[in-house]
Amino acid sequence: MLAPAYAFAQSDDPWIRFEDKATELYGFKDLKGNVRVPARFTPFIAADSFYNIIAVNDGIENADYYLLKNGRRVGKDSVYYFDFTMDCEQEGKILFKDRKKDRVGFFDKNGRVVIPAVYNAASPFNNGCALALRNAKRKCWDGHADTVHCEHLGWEGGETVMINDRNEVLANSIKVDRENHIDWYSKRTDDPAIDTSIYLNIVGTNGHTYSFIDFEKEFIRWFHDHFLQALNGDNARVHLGTLCFSEVTYWSERKGWTSLPKHTFLKKFRHVFSEERFQETALKKISIMDEGLNQFIFEKLVYRKFYNACGEHNKERFPAFDVMLNYYRKRLKPLQETPPGTDWKLSAFERSFELDYQEHFEFLKTEEGYKLLSISLKR
Repeated sequence: MLAPAYAFAQSDDPWIRFEDKATELYGFKDLKGNVRVPARFTPFIAADSFYNIIAVNDGIENADYYLLKNGRRVGKDSVYYFDFTMDCEQEGKILFKDRKKDRVGFFDKNGRVVIPAVYNAASPFNNGCALALRNAKRKCWDGHADTVHCEHLGWEGGETVMINDRNEVLANSIKVDRENHIDWYSKRTDDPAIDTSIYLNIVGTNGHTYSFIDFEKEFIRWFHDHFLQALNGDNARVHLGTLCFSEVTYWSERKGWTSLPKHTFLKKFRHVFSEERFQETALKKISIMDEGLNQFIFEKLVYRKFYNACGEHNKERFPAFDVMLNYYRKRLKPLQETPPGTDWKLSAFERSFELDYQEHFEFLKTEEGYKLLSISLKR
């Protein structure tokens, strides 16, 4: 058992993972730096923050289990791994696995089973909803039939359903996933007045229709209707100030990634924000793609709310987008329409021009809306 000198107690604040360099094991400290759980866990532990329940591999006892903040251990024979990584608590729930049935379910924050192990796989909960796979068959990724000695084992077929935290199936046979930029926190039920240009619909059970904002469509509209419009007029800097994060980070060849308070940043970089810069030309194309926060750049306490308990960017609630300005130059020698060794054809533009450099403007959705987070410019 854990040493009684480290008294466990319930706390609303997370405990933060730390590493003992001498043993290369991990433990947890509270926000004041006090050790609450001594370093005894191997790197298999995924949790960066300990809210209520964590999955651990105990390097001292060579055992897997779920640990609660009061020191109780549960699920000693049912720790869930995916690609050698454990799950982390989200919305008071964490995945576990019934190895005999080869199915997964969820413990709640107190270590009680709230979703039985009846699914092949499941996503974390967001706004009380999760996607779960059922009735699928095991399959080796390499196509071999031997699933017992398979190096990479996955699932084939089955049905993806949307469930709530009471294990009620809200929708059957849905085709959407988190790669589609769904804002689960925008859910509306049976709303006839939704904006279909940014919302998508999922037809549910019992005749219900669930509507969710598509993050990408929402961001593109915001970028054109708010950010680009803020570049106009005498009060442009004031308007831009409302659309910037509290600090904005930029890349400097001399200093690396550097952060400035937003008003200081705008004084230094006001010349960057012009209508012309964001207008496409024959040799400048604009593209937008979803982005993930780099925890090695955005590591200050002010960013912690945008990460989940695993220390990963919580994209399902706080998505980020990169607006890329792609500048092209004429090739010294045009390419062939079909490059040797390939079966695809290049456009006339691709044959004659190549990428010269890119500029990046990264935006993060916060509780106050989208904010400019960082820029990277050619100097």
